Amino acid sequence: MISARRALMGLGHLSAGSHAGDEHDSDHLAGEEGHGHGTTLDLRIISIFAIAAGAALCGLPPLFMRAFQSPDSAVARVARAFAGGIILALALVHIVPEAVAELAEVVDFPIGGVTVLFGVLALVVLDSSLTAQWAPEDYKRRLREAQHAAEDSAAAAAGAAAKSLDHACPADGKAGELPPPALMSGKDVAAALGEAAAAATAGAARAPHTHACASAFAAQRWLAGGAADDSPLAGVKQKVTAYSMELGCIFHSVIIGVGVGVITTDRRLVLVLMIALVVHQGLEGLSLGAVLALTRFPTAKKVAMVLAYAVTTSIGIAIGIGVSASYDPESVLSKAVQGTLNGVSGGMLLYISMYQLIAEEFSREDLVVRPRLRLGMALALLAGAGCMCLLAIWS
Repeated sequence: MISARRALMGLGHLSAGSHAGDEHDSDHLAGEEGHGHGTTLDLRIISIFAIAAGAALCGLPPLFMRAFQSPDSAVARVARAFAGGIILALALVHIVPEAVAELAEVVDFPIGGVTVLFGVLALVVLDSSLTAQWAPEDYKRRLREAQHAAEDSAAAAAGAAAKSLDHACPADGKAGELPPPALMSGKDVAAALGEAAAAATAGAARAPHTHACASAFAAQRWLAGGAADDSPLAGVKQKVTAYSMELGCIFHSVIIGVGVGVITTDRRLVLVLMIALVVHQGLEGLSLGAVLALTRFPTAKKVAMVLAYAVTTSIGIAIGIGVSASYDPESVLSKAVQGTLNGVSGGMLLYISMYQLIAEEFSREDLVVRPRLRLGMALALLAGAGCMCLLAIWS
């Protein structure tokens, strides 16, 4: 939900005209209050089309540009870093504070933080579950075989080590028994341990070969290998990221749209928010398009997902227009619903930005030897975050 108070504060430096002009504007607005939702209806209808067009025009080009479709392209990696900064600032600057503020007025408990936490945890579970569900069957079969082989190898090595220790020569000459450690000399201990180590090495050598994919879920292997074209999970990771980002952006965009749709009297506020949201949703659409460009979806599906995102704010505005006559933004129910949806979507976008975009890109090993690319990605990350922080003045 957009805060009208915050938007008007951002408008202050633009409207620092003469005192007479301010009085004229206030008189004009006061005279319009009796006309209901018709006073800003034309601007709200224009917003429906302008915001959708801005999101679509920024989100569609990456789908058709070859530079965005290669996970190793410098252009695509810088674009994804830029997208990570946009989504991170969107969550931390625009959405989460609004959710916390709205829910703080509903109950005397930090429920806003709880909804953000729920959004993060829900996406963690969803990400893990969908990755396991959509992973190729052949890949999962090889992982299971490698795991069984590793377990058999470990068991064989442990058995060989135990057998070697059981048959080590004891100090009293009785086979199969080891005297108390106090009765064993340092030489006996060293000999027993040496035999055990040799037996463990031999057992490991005789064990079945362990496939490298047994460690494929280690964090660095997951992050570094997940974006490569030859990784079995590359397509799965990209698909999960695309769906989760689409879901988080849609949640947020509908709430934004409703917030604009219910503004019935302040034409200046609607105009400022329309301009700011064209840029806001355009940057968010660019981020979504950069993520979708890497997926193996058919082009028609990618276009449909961008367009579905583009129209969600417009749908929210239309809903807001429809309920504006009876809508009370100050009611407990309104604040509870808006705050909850904002908190959950903020948590989801926080997870997407930090893990699926920023951590994945900045953890790739080649950045160690590519300082220019590393610098470009860092600057893009800061630029994306800075753009959204700047827009927070108006939207």
